[in-house]
Amino acid sequence: MTTGNLSNPGAPADGAATQNPASAHGGLWKVGIAAAIVAGLALVFAGGWWFGAKRNSRFSRSSGGDSSSEQDRREKGGSHGKVLLWEGGPYWAETNIGAEKPEDYGYYFWWGDTVGYKRDGDTWVASDGSSRNFEFDAKNTPTWDKYIDELKSEGWITKDEVLAPKHDAAHKHWGGDWRMPTKQELEDLEEKCDWEWTTKNGVNGYIVRGKGKYASASIFLPCAGYGNGASLSRAGSNGDYWSSVPYSDYYCYSWSLSFNSSYHGTGYDCRRGYGQSVRPVQGFTK
Repeated sequence: MTTGNLSNPGAPADGAATQNPASAHGGLWKVGIAAAIVAGLALVFAGGWWFGAKRNSRFSRSSGGDSSSEQDRREKGGSHGKVLLWEGGPYWAETNIGAEKPEDYGYYFWWGDTVGYKRDGDTWVASDGSSRNFEFDAKNTPTWDKYIDELKSEGWITKDEVLAPKHDAAHKHWGGDWRMPTKQELEDLEEKCDWEWTTKNGVNGYIVRGKGKYASASIFLPCAGYGNGASLSRAGSNGDYWSSVPYSDYYCYSWSLSFNSSYHGTGYDCRRGYGQSVRPVQGFTK
């Protein structure tokens, strides 16, 4: 600021300042005004930069357009949309593992598989390209003939009798705290939501909608069918979705959600060697 004053041709000389205190005071006043203006501009710039940085930081973690008032019902988990369908429940993913859109079938998994398989013509191909001509059958299913104690001792399931994270397809593909739903969560999905058979972009399935204040939240479950040997069975008419829970009284079954146009329910009669869909969840039922 002093330099600015010295460069001003109208500023009084030292002698004049001594002879006219009012003039000298006026010069200092102008210096003070200039300093205040510059400081104010600096604060405005710094404040704008800070707010912009915070705003950009916030939106870099946001759900890509969801308003904060909707975040209790619909959020983004990384790049995966998720929906809260009832109070105290987990978030449900909007797509199957391996699907880009809600109506896409996605990958098919035997129970405990974390690779996943997709159709290439009439062939099952591993999602990571590691194999072709795969068949969903007992010989390709290490969990097929194992009781609960064996599944625990070999590390397939935890002490809580759900698939261990390293054998959970949702966790392995999406990471974070994504996981496969439990039997109880599949049952809650049936009981706490309204189910409407529909066709979405040419694909049959159910819109599963929350109730009450969650009535605006929904997911679509496509009838992806299931892998049986080298074939894809009942695609377009049936849906079959794995839980993370084995059936405790028999060695080759696990709990899953099954449905068609006239029925939806959770049952244990799905052999672990079938190739079925996985719809991930995030969080835990409170």
